Amino acid sequence: MNKRNHAAVLLVFLATILVLSIANFNVTTVKAAGSPSITLLPPAGPVGIPIAVSGNGFALGANISLTWFGNIVDVSGIAGHVVTYTIKSGITADQNGDFATTIVSPSDFSDIPHQVNATQNGIGTGITNATFTTVPTLILSPQLANYANGQQIFLDITGGPLGSPALPITGASSATVLKFTYDNVMWGFDTSHLSTEGPVSTGGFTGWDVGGNISIRFTAVGEVGTHSIRAYAGEKVTPIWLSCEIGGQVNFNITGPSSDTQTILNNLASLNSTILSVQGDTATIKTNLGNVTTSLSNINAQVVSLQGNVATVSTSLGTLTGTVTSVNNGVATIQTNLGTLTTSVGNLQGTTNNEADYSLAALGLSAVDLILLIVLLALLARKKT
Repeated sequence: MNKRNHAAVLLVFLATILVLSIANFNVTTVKAAGSPSITLLPPAGPVGIPIAVSGNGFALGANISLTWFGNIVDVSGIAGHVVTYTIKSGITADQNGDFATTIVSPSDFSDIPHQVNATQNGIGTGITNATFTTVPTLILSPQLANYANGQQIFLDITGGPLGSPALPITGASSATVLKFTYDNVMWGFDTSHLSTEGPVSTGGFTGWDVGGNISIRFTAVGEVGTHSIRAYAGEKVTPIWLSCEIGGQVNFNITGPSSDTQTILNNLASLNSTILSVQGDTATIKTNLGNVTTSLSNINAQVVSLQGNVATVSTSLGTLTGTVTSVNNGVATIQTNLGTLTTSVGNLQGTTNNEADYSLAALGLSAVDLILLIVLLALLARKKT
């Protein structure tokens, strides 16, 4: 090969390298940083769920930190406040300005929007499109296969609503509360974060220090079998059945009275026992040994008469008289001077049907009397003629 050809080949080789270098340079720099955005998956869920966070449009190799708008507690035992705080840092955008990471949904309120924002290289990005909604969950403590009638249980809720303090944040016209039912009967309502708007009738609010957490102590009461507690979100003043159900429900089995409760129930007559209060299908009984809470069925409570909307309820410890105030979902509510009790509509219907039978019988007798009177008058008239 002569020198001219050799030089030409060398020139072509160098040109090829230059073209490839330029091409490679263009590939790595063609994608400049755009408008940053974040996607959350899932966009809603309970406390403790992993949230996949993906971002794009960031500067290449940027150092990214994620922030969360929600509750933060400064010191254990002291109420916290709602702020924006860093939930994860040390994230690096790739060569395309993208990233993918995971955060865990923290304990927080269900009635405020939790915006996830990001900073890159210490500068805010103003992202507003990524919002996570916390969903309440219900857990019983202790978690047992069976509970005794009269046993003390804790209902622990995570992701409860903040309530009235959330109004300036959300701009809503009314506060959200959690409304509870016990065996489909209105039980009470509550909000979170060391403030109670209830509490539920058979328990007591205890409160936690972390936002969105509620703890309610209650007594397991009812017939042997499965019972349920449900939580609904909505305004305190609206009927519970008009609100959407959230947080699902917890089910638990009652196997029978506890040994202490059974001992008292077996000796009610000798313990100067009186009914102190009633609530739902539960009675609190005052005895010489102290108070005991048990199911109304354990003291043989039943409706024995119904005059209009006035019901008479017989028990092993005496008679209660009350007014039927409502009938919902097959359950009648009776207001007495010792509290509000509930009973199945079947009990009332049976009493009402009996009264209807008596009324029909009385009407029948009245009709017979009227016929006899007419016949008698006809006979008297015939004699006169």
